[in-house]
Amino acid sequence: MKVNRVKSSEIPRQVTMVAVLCLTLATLAISPGLAPMAVAFSEDSAGASNPDKILRQGRKEIRKGNFEKALALYREIIDKNATHIQARLGASFAYLKMGDYLHCLEEAAEVLKLNKSNARAHALAGTSLLRSGFVAAGAFQLEQAIDLDPKDALAYGGSAEVDYYEGRLKESRIKSLYAHNLDPDEPDFIITYARASSRVEDFKEAADAYELFLDVAPVTDTDRRDRIRGLISFYRQLAGTQVHQISGATTAEIPFLLGSDRRPYINLKVNGRDANFVIDTGSGFTVLSKEAAKRLGVKEIARGGKSQGLGGDGKFAIVYGLIKWLQLGEVKVKMIPCFVRPFHGSTERPLAERADGFIGLSILSHFLTQLDYKEHRMRLQRDDNKTTQVAMLPGVTTVPFRTTQNGLISVETQFDGANMINAILDSGASSSVISLAAVERLKMHDLIIKGQTVSVVGAAGVTDNVQMLFIRNCKVADLQQKNLRALVMDFNAINETSGFEQSGILGGDFLRNFRVTIDFTRAQLSFQPHTSPEKQ
Repeated sequence: MKVNRVKSSEIPRQVTMVAVLCLTLATLAISPGLAPMAVAFSEDSAGASNPDKILRQGRKEIRKGNFEKALALYREIIDKNATHIQARLGASFAYLKMGDYLHCLEEAAEVLKLNKSNARAHALAGTSLLRSGFVAAGAFQLEQAIDLDPKDALAYGGSAEVDYYEGRLKESRIKSLYAHNLDPDEPDFIITYARASSRVEDFKEAADAYELFLDVAPVTDTDRRDRIRGLISFYRQLAGTQVHQISGATTAEIPFLLGSDRRPYINLKVNGRDANFVIDTGSGFTVLSKEAAKRLGVKEIARGGKSQGLGGDGKFAIVYGLIKWLQLGEVKVKMIPCFVRPFHGSTERPLAERADGFIGLSILSHFLTQLDYKEHRMRLQRDDNKTTQVAMLPGVTTVPFRTTQNGLISVETQFDGANMINAILDSGASSSVISLAAVERLKMHDLIIKGQTVSVVGAAGVTDNVQMLFIRNCKVADLQQKNLRALVMDFNAINETSGFEQSGILGGDFLRNFRVTIDFTRAQLSFQPHTSPEKQ
């Protein structure tokens, strides 16, 4: 799904303002007995304009997807009366729909200066913070909004997004459905419900929700509508099918080759034929190359729209397939939904590093998954009773993670003592990456390595002349890794579908120093260094 994202220049350019606004919102304590402040719009200040009529017209333009036109209408009122709360709220919502989260937050803060207990303003502030990557701060504001007004649809819709990111899928479905019932015309609530339904593999319900989205969403949102038509077709094909049927051993250990590109390669069988796959925690789905799909007998069952990724123009056509069965050591998985797409640059690699596909999180999430970069082994375990043992081992650092809208693992990370960023855990990436926006926001220009650029092969093609940045210290929780060279890339394509802002990737150059365990049930990552851990 396409989620409105902030332009790459907006938040980085004024991050200090965001911090100030966050502090402002935090200090606006809610007094139990505080009455809402009524702000009158006088005829003198309005002139010949009718503010109520303008507000109604603004709401109509929002529903049509004409967000800039709606904003202009709200600004017309604000220019004549800066304390008009409904116009400020309307402008904030228009900015939210445009993906301009900084100005959305500013307008919400202006309302809260006038009325600390305005639930809608808290909901707008919370949603803008959430989608900007400040998940905890956003969740706090959304909780305040719900406390103030249990029928604020946006507050429940934003809270449903938080639940989705933090793995509470049942709660996400309940809240997003409640938000939809409160405001049936808002498409974002339907999207959250559809995504949570697909994550629990209720494909019929997901397809029905996406059909409803197409009825409600503005026709101007053509890219997202094309993707969703493809998803509906795909989910209709899957409805009634039990996907990811797992049989065989409860524990499997599969050796992998750590390639020269620092990616783990494993040999497995697809539909009874040998194949070479990359273990890719940076992919929500299992992926096959077009050539491998033909050789392995995997046919296209649906298509529609374009997906987002690094490299090239950032987009590639979405084609869906269904693998009948896949053998991972002593574990067999049947009926595996997958993507089929071109692979770039694979023929130029050594034979052992020519991937037929990528094992994504849609399979790995059914196991306690461990990647041991020292022993070059992947361990898959289905015994839930043993999942807590890893975190209790000496020298292990365990941290929580969130899941993006497209199913990727996001963990809070710190580069060189700067502010926390959200980074994707990506075993399929050779190198760690930092976004252009984060370099700007964290004022890290001086760390860019002069005169050194590389070409990057990604899902969407090849990007030449990519700069590198020297990171003296990469820190996850209390664990450090020193002296990394991170690629500097535009994350707009990634953040189109992440839901909340991602600013980095932890790739093979970071992960190879650890035994990494992913506990999807508890949404935890455990890192056990090969040598004595460096902690602070």
